[in-house]
Amino acid sequence: MAQAPSVEGVAEESFGKPGWGRQGEFQLSGQRVRYERGADRLSLFGSLSSGRAPLRYTWGGPGGDSSADCTAKQAELTGRSTSVTVKPWTLTCKWSGGATMQIGEGQPRLGKATREGSYNRGELTLGLRSVHLFEGSTLAQADAVGYEMLHEGQVVGSLDLSGSVPRLRRPDPTTPLGRAVTEAALALALVWEPH
Repeated sequence: MAQAPSVEGVAEESFGKPGWGRQGEFQLSGQRVRYERGADRLSLFGSLSSGRAPLRYTWGGPGGDSSADCTAKQAELTGRSTSVTVKPWTLTCKWSGGATMQIGEGQPRLGKATREGSYNRGELTLGLRSVHLFEGSTLAQADAVGYEMLHEGQVVGSLDLSGSVPRLRRPDPTTPLGRAVTEAALALALVWEPH
């Protein structure tokens, strides 16, 4: 994915594995992450369908364990040959210790639908936005190829989802800002789309 200049020089950390599955664990720079996730679809009358994707994970970070409980949702109305989203995709998370995150449909950029939201822990707020450009390309992709995390208007972290495993650029995870970027990035990387 295309990187903002403010994070180009930040070391990139790969994590996870191709074909993650419903549950498992992996290491993020020596820190253990355990997760359980799912994806359910309910269809009513053959035309209205609702998707739900629950996610729970625990990250053994430098400041102790951090546990998240998240749910992604989306609803669509389908006709003979068309499909209309009646409730856009949203992801809502709550962490032990009181942090929350919500991200959903944002303002169109480069002619494509985007996702925007925020992560909050006490006085710390991160802005979240999807990225739709590959590195070196000017052609925007329909789906997000990654996410940027912003603090006070500047990109401070990024999650690249364009490869076989996610790649994270983040501030020092022992700092409150680094913890926030890590928690948000793990949720965005692990959640299944509720198709």
